This record gives sequence, C-alpha cells and structure tokens, in this order.
Amino acid sequence: MSHHLMEHETGLILLDATTAAAPPTSVIAAEDTPSLPPAVLKALRSLRDSNPSLQRKLNHGIIDVSSSDESVGYWNRHNQELVMLSPANNELIGVNLGGLMVRLVNCVPFFQVIEDEKLNCLTTFNFGGTDIGMDNLLEGVKLLSKDTKASIKELYLGGCGIGCRRGTSHLKELLQLQLLTNLETLDLRYNDLTGKDLVDLETALTSTSNLKILHLEGNYGKCEGAAAIGNVLSAPESNLKELYLGANQIGSEGAKSLAEQGLRNNKSLHKLYLEGNSIGDEGAIALRDVLLDQSLRQCKVLEHLYVDNNGLGKEAATTLGRAVNSESMIDGSLLDG
Repeated sequence: MSHHLMEHETGLILLDATTAAAPPTSVIAAEDTPSLPPAVLKALRSLRDSNPSLQRKLNHGIIDVSSSDESVGYWNRHNQELVMLSPANNELIGVNLGGLMVRLVNCVPFFQVIEDEKLNCLTTFNFGGTDIGMDNLLEGVKLLSKDTKASIKELYLGGCGIGCRRGTSHLKELLQLQLLTNLETLDLRYNDLTGKDLVDLETALTSTSNLKILHLEGNYGKCEGAAAIGNVLSAPESNLKELYLGANQIGSEGAKSLAEQGLRNNKSLHKLYLEGNSIGDEGAIALRDVLLDQSLRQCKVLEHLYVDNNGLGKEAATTLGRAVNSESMIDGSLLDG
C-alpha cells in the first residue's frame, strides 16, 4: 500500500492511503447524463464564470471544463440538483445553490442571458447561504422584461445576511416587482432581520398575495416584527398557509399581536411555528382565546401550532392544545418539560 497526497478544494493537503493514485478524470462523461440546451448552458456558464467561488467548486477535479460542462452531470455532481430541468422538455426551471457553500458576488450576467435567450420557464431560485447582495439580485431580476414571461414562484434567500448588510430596502423593491406577483414560497430565515426590518417589509409581504409559505425563523423580529407579520396575516388578500417564526425573540406582547391582529381575521393559515421564543403563559392565553373565538364562529383554519421552548406552564399549554385541537399537535410540542 502506498500513500499519495491529494489537494482538497479548500487548499488543505490530505494524506490518502490507497494502493495506487487514480489518474484525474472528468467526473461525469457527457454521454452519461443529458446534454444541456445551448441557451441553458450559456446562462449557467455566465453564472459560474462571474462568481469565482462557484467556479472553483464546480471545476475542482475537472481536466477539460469546455466539454464536461455540457453535461447535466457536471453541474449536479455535488449531491444536489443545482440545475433543475423540466422532465417534459428539458427546459431550465430553476437553479439550486443552497448548501453548496459558495459565495455569489454577481448574478447580473446570468439574468442578462435569461433575458437575451428568453428562458421563460424559470420558477425557482435557491440562493440560500450564498451571501448574494440584494442590490445585485435586484439589478439582475430587473433585467427581465415582460417578453421573457418568467414567473418566480419559489425564492430561497436564507442565510444571506440581508439585515446586517442593509439589504432590506432592495429586498422590498424586489418583492414588489411584477415578476414576483405569483411568488408562493419565500425563505428569509437566518438573515439578521430586526423588528424594524420586518416593519419595512410589511407592505411588500402584504402585496405578495399569492404567498403561501414564509420562512422567517432565526431572525431578531421580536415583538415589533411579530406585530408587522400580524398585519400581513390580517390582510384580506392573505393566502399564507405556513408561517415560520421560530427563534425570533418574540415575547408575550408579540404573541398577542400575532393572535389578535393577525390570526383573528385570517382565513388561510394552517401551520404556525413559534418554537424557541418567549411567549409565556400570557402569549399562549392570547392565542388560545382567539382560536376558541374562531371555533365558536366556525371560521378556524389553523391546524398545527408549534410552541415548544416558550416557557409555558402546564395549564396554559394544555388549554392552548385543546383550542387548536390536541390531536393535531406534535407530542410534547407545548410542554417545556
């Protein structure tokens, strides 16, 4: 058995014990996976070549990139579907960079190619964890004209530091673009968003009337932010079905705002996640009273409520569970021990 050194993409030198060093090869031959349409390939190359971190990730271990990247396998070899294609016609319907641990610095050339080539089937963009700047994303999306006819339905921006990088105003403008009129899923988790940020986003979130799933967990919304989201819920045009507000430092007053300003007149929300906050018994009672009132009026739609790790006493937890319908609760989700 011999030992040889391998250079990892991070720059670390790894000692690998093998019988022989395997020669470097292109990872997946073009014939093994479908080839990409020229317009799609052009768009993906523009995204890769404008972002050094992504380029290094994708090209690591590849001898001849010029031929390898024509294959779907080149793009999707990191245990995820980076390139999302329609099974019916091989059209590009989305890109998924979440979990790749790469940093995007410029997506404008990518959107320019989408516009130039009229790639009109795109519905999903996952830029989670890429630190993409909201100003750059806004600049790119604004390149898409009505003629492109793309309609974004899923936008994942978790872990991009939007709040601490002062990207809220650009995000607000982005959400109000015509292209996002049909947005159904928005992921803004772990973005250092404060209560003020959520207040600033309230109008944009309300106007996105087709939104069904909203992820805001892991931010700093506190009671001010909870009140803003309560206003979003109370809007007559709201179609939200799942709302994630876990670990947002929401206290009892925030829970009261969510309950009395939001849930009381909401007709769509099926799941509400509030785990890891500090709503206490007062917040739980406020939620319970609104749910009981809705039951009496036969207009309750909430089916699942998650409030573990919120400092609830046994009585408050039990009565809240009964109000929401205890058999729909996760076992132990109301009790903190």
